[in-house]
Amino acid sequence: MMPDRLAVYPATGTKLGLPSWLGELAAGAAVRCLPIMAYPDNATRGDGHSVLLIPGFSSGDWAVLGLKRYLKRQGYRPFTAGLWFNPGPVPYLMRQLENKLLALSAGTRISLIGVSLGGDLARDLARRYPDRVRTVVTLCSPIRFPVVTPLAPFAWLFSPLFSPEWVARRHLIAEPLSIPVTAIHAERDGVVLREQCWLEPSPGARNVIVKARHMTVECAPQTLAAVAEALAV
Repeated sequence: MMPDRLAVYPATGTKLGLPSWLGELAAGAAVRCLPIMAYPDNATRGDGHSVLLIPGFSSGDWAVLGLKRYLKRQGYRPFTAGLWFNPGPVPYLMRQLENKLLALSAGTRISLIGVSLGGDLARDLARRYPDRVRTVVTLCSPIRFPVVTPLAPFAWLFSPLFSPEWVARRHLIAEPLSIPVTAIHAERDGVVLREQCWLEPSPGARNVIVKARHMTVECAPQTLAAVAEALAV
């Protein structure tokens, strides 16, 4: 499998590249997730159902702990994926996510929230197990391939390890799902193109733009409010 089928480095002169990625790194280092007293007070409250959080590429559960605390405060039962590092859709990770979904959704339906590549993995799970998922929320998740990103060299590094089955069905990720889906987009994204993340009009599909960067989207106040609204279906 050629790596450029999954990701390509941005062309010279485009808004994505090394400078935009460095800007994202600086923003991520400067921002700290909001303490619990600073979470939006008027956000929609939850009904207690379980929510599985899937971190982005080269990230881990540690990156979504602020979001997990917020969801617990709102009345949900949030769970992390059990990942310290997300190398992409490698076989062991796919099995781990599938087992986690099946365990949490025994006798009920759960919601999935995925950050960046984690959103792709969430959509893939929801497509394969629609009777176990009630809604999907993606945060800056590119659903069309090849993904234009300055992180392409890292994707090339890991892509030989990716599950062949996942790679073969990647074109299905952008197809509409039979359940409600909310795609949250960062107003300033220095990692992926918003056009590659945008949901086409379909029943239950909704796009929301928030004031954030790619690497700070999971803890932006507007994101937290939008997530709470999306889960209340």
